[in-house]
Amino acid sequence: MAITHVQTQVLWSSASTVTVASATEVVSDAITLDSTCVALSIQVSADNAGTPASGDTAVFRIQWSNGDVLANTGDDYDTSEHAQFLTTLDTFATNTPGEDPVRRTIDVPPTATKFKLAVTCANAATRNVVIAARIDEQRAA
Repeated sequence: MAITHVQTQVLWSSASTVTVASATEVVSDAITLDSTCVALSIQVSADNAGTPASGDTAVFRIQWSNGDVLANTGDDYDTSEHAQFLTTLDTFATNTPGEDPVRRTIDVPPTATKFKLAVTCANAATRNVVIAARIDEQRAA
């Protein structure tokens, strides 16, 4: 069996990055995993648009979907507060860890067929944070 890697940019309203400008959660477009996906990694990036200060973090969660759990019409995704925690990126260089820009890759078991990424940045109203993400599906051929 051969393994292939297929990389996909996570889109935010069809754009490859999103600027978070408030403490409100931002959610990506939906991503559908291939049925042959056996492993999944997600690389997330946060770039503080200003001079970072203590508390300048980006918290990432994954909102999984197995389809229409409510049996009413469309895909139902995990709710914001109950989505799976992925990571917190700290852009304040004095903290350890802390750097700006910051990137991290996380291995995630492909437990459902679809997902969305959600991110919150507590201090984004003061200092915007540019977010990007990319997935790497390892598919069995």
